[in-house]
Amino acid sequence: MALAVRLYDRMITMLAVLASIMVGSVFILIVVDVSMRTAGLRPPVFSSAVSEYSLIYVTMLAAPWLVRQRGHVRIDSFVNFAPPATKRFIERLLIVVCIALCLIAAWLSADFAIEFWRKGEIDIRSIEIPRALLFVPLVTGFFLCAVEFLRFLLIGETLTAPGHDEPSSSRAAPDA
Repeated sequence: MALAVRLYDRMITMLAVLASIMVGSVFILIVVDVSMRTAGLRPPVFSSAVSEYSLIYVTMLAAPWLVRQRGHVRIDSFVNFAPPATKRFIERLLIVVCIALCLIAAWLSADFAIEFWRKGEIDIRSIEIPRALLFVPLVTGFFLCAVEFLRFLLIGETLTAPGHDEPSSSRAAPDA
């Protein structure tokens, strides 16, 4: 079990690294495209489409890592005024809602991907790709986000970053 957890952790990190590499690559592609246009040269025809497709992949590949780091958007103002027991209940409820929404989004994305694959639909821009491939990162990203939220629920952590409002179960107790 420990090996599976380590492999899963590495996969989440590697997806975030891949997303980072993609961001850097798109940056370089855009610089080359603009530079070539400025110089009066014809840039690669695929640069715009690759940049657009990369936005989906970068977002969804990095999303599970971002959840793990508690870098997701949250609004603390209401919850911070609640008593500790109420705050804990609200946070646990929100985690369950996040799991449900991520699983619904993954399921709908998978449904679209399967439907587009069956129909053989192609997304035609400057390059042609099967339209189903646009939904694969959504299925993967939303499912892994649900797993990350479930991990919070199972190990008793909250959506609040460790050390922000309460100690995390994964941090060592301070020396007295």
